[in-house]
Amino acid sequence: MKKTFILLFSGFMAFSSICVAQTLQEQVNAIVASHHAKIGIVIENADGSEQAHYHSGDFFPMQSVFKFPIALAVLDKVDKGELRFNQRIFLKKSDLRPNTWSPLREKYKNGNVYVSLKEILRTTMKDSDNNGCDILLKLAGGPGAVTAYLREKGIKDMTVATTERTMHGDWNIQAKNRATPEATNRLLKLFYEKKLLKPDTQAFLWAAMRDSMVSPERLRNGLPPKTPLIHKTGTSMAFYKKQGNTVNDIGIVVLPDGKPLFISVLVSHGKEPKAKTEKMIARLSKTAWEHFSSDNPAIASR
Repeated sequence: MKKTFILLFSGFMAFSSICVAQTLQEQVNAIVASHHAKIGIVIENADGSEQAHYHSGDFFPMQSVFKFPIALAVLDKVDKGELRFNQRIFLKKSDLRPNTWSPLREKYKNGNVYVSLKEILRTTMKDSDNNGCDILLKLAGGPGAVTAYLREKGIKDMTVATTERTMHGDWNIQAKNRATPEATNRLLKLFYEKKLLKPDTQAFLWAAMRDSMVSPERLRNGLPPKTPLIHKTGTSMAFYKKQGNTVNDIGIVVLPDGKPLFISVLVSHGKEPKAKTEKMIARLSKTAWEHFSSDNPAIASR
């Protein structure tokens, strides 16, 4: 009788685990169901044993999410000694274009100044500086070099094809910088596992992305206060009411037990106000947090 009870109990626990995973997927499906956009999602726990997907193999415009692989490629050069953190980069006034988001331009209004590589990297990743992005892309060797770096690291479905300057000149080019949610999540996971950078450059980029408060209405808004979130957003409103807007956020959430949660949400062709899409992204991060948090009895009991 005791043996039978143990077998029944074990079967019940296994069934419960399956139900929990199904519930997460069902919740994700329900959250996105009423939205008029192309939506791609991957939510994954530390070891990949539990996941939720939604059009995760489709390509989406990255927008400023592409600054993440660009920064990685530049920091890889720092690790190899080809660039230095304290290296002084000369910024011409023409490098600091108007009519684009650029804290660097606001700080160095007249240009023609030397700025450390470290400051350019931090401002690009923490504050999503568009001018800083193009400066880094040039230092990385251009779009082709960044894409080659990604292929070298095993990331096939992510391509950096053009610059911020080019995108601002012709918005139809934006979709050429593209990735699947599976690819962005894979890159986040490699970064978390410290398989891309040396300790100093790893810690630097982690801190810059953790301290970023760009678009807090998205992933960050669904998490409890002070929850570590290492993330990169991307946005374009250029096609709103035509081809639609793009609203992205990808990140690593650190759960109460210290384990990571990887989330990629890429949204394009949106026909709704940006605020509504951002609320959807926040609902997704909240749902993922509640599911995977150690405060969840179903998770804690495993």
